[in-house]
Amino acid sequence: MSVVAVNSTVRNHALSAWTVLTVAVKSVMPSENSFWVLYGQHTEPTYLEDAGHGQRPQRDAALKHVKSWRVCLDIGSNIGQWTRPLAKRFQSVICFEPNPNFRDCFKRNITETNVILWPYALSNKAHTATQGFNSTMLRQGDGDVECRTLDSFALTNVDFVKIDVDGFEVPLLEGARDTLTRNTPVINIEMKRDKRMDTVKRAEAILRDLGYRHEKRTKSDEVWLKT
Repeated sequence: MSVVAVNSTVRNHALSAWTVLTVAVKSVMPSENSFWVLYGQHTEPTYLEDAGHGQRPQRDAALKHVKSWRVCLDIGSNIGQWTRPLAKRFQSVICFEPNPNFRDCFKRNITETNVILWPYALSNKAHTATQGFNSTMLRQGDGDVECRTLDSFALTNVDFVKIDVDGFEVPLLEGARDTLTRNTPVINIEMKRDKRMDTVKRAEAILRDLGYRHEKRTKSDEVWLKT
């Protein structure tokens, strides 16, 4: 299946993104919860027959608000536990995961052909950052992680955006204003109010400025809808 509902700029770059996936190690998945993982205690990708449901309650709470099923963005896709079920619902799933070790697991886990994986972090400008071996947190500064803005991809027909970036929500949203304004997608964003209240408040301010309202909270994830 070719990628649909994505503008020509992204199509022109799709080949370079797809090369990330074509080297994937093909694995037979006994169940929908079987995944290659790289949790804190692991020093290399480890296969688990049952890695859990991959935040199904949060996903179900968000997807019930989606009206169209064209393009989905999985930002902070990690090992692909959201990606696999999203690929069954949407025509195209565009993923962003800067950590190469998580991408290694992702390539083993995701064989769906309507998925693109980009090896970038998303921020408010082009710059570099650092990230630990199996860390989900980015740190500003010179490093080998390439950061871009979501707006630089000029994506169209985006109906749903999942955001899980562990403290990098504010720069991501600042660099996504045009995309969110033009597409008005349903947003599912992790908001750790118990750990990063200042970041949550700043992220909320950006979303409200863009015309979004808070709809529902499930565990640490929140659904935001365009008013």
